[in-house]
Amino acid sequence: MSPFSVTVQRVPDRELGPLLSQLSRAGFDNPAIHYVGGPDGLEQAGDHVEAGDLPQDWRVVRERKGESYRWPQGRDRYSPYRVFVGTTRAEGAVQVGLGETIRKNRWGRDRKYVVAFLSSGAPQQPLVEFLAADNYDKTHELVAVIRGSDGGRRMYGAGDPLPAIYTERFRTQLYNERVVYPGVWNKVVVVAREDDDEAILNHALIQSRRRYRA
Repeated sequence: MSPFSVTVQRVPDRELGPLLSQLSRAGFDNPAIHYVGGPDGLEQAGDHVEAGDLPQDWRVVRERKGESYRWPQGRDRYSPYRVFVGTTRAEGAVQVGLGETIRKNRWGRDRKYVVAFLSSGAPQQPLVEFLAADNYDKTHELVAVIRGSDGGRRMYGAGDPLPAIYTERFRTQLYNERVVYPGVWNKVVVVAREDDDEAILNHALIQSRRRYRA
């Protein structure tokens, strides 16, 4: 019998990762996480942590079977679903889950997706979605949009200056250069090989600091 449901309110960004780690060690792997916003709405990246403060020690701490997440357009089922932990100077331990799936008929074909979640256990808070480029069979490369040109969810266009962290630490191209199909966005994407967990996780962490949903 589990008679109690505990809610911890107004958790700062820097404390969320350590809190999730402690809950996981105590056996509570599936906390419900809800973004409630800062006092002035969206917080800008860099308000509380340097953009370049990224983990150098990402490592897998667990692999979970049978995980899924319901999106408005349907449910993803992930295999594998791996939980990583890394350490930053400001936030301490942070945990991000990566789930792999195939989505049917996306931009004209079935494509591999790798979705990053802010979670120490089951998928909870989606951060970014990487999808297979058109030449994935040869390159094994994935792409993911970069949001935040307006301080919110807006993607960066071809003429928008990118944050320095992306020009210095990531490979970028235009979405419609890597995925060619009617209606594909003319927006900037991060490009990463499917086995480059560090790039995928770091992009997800940067986007989480900007309060974005994937």
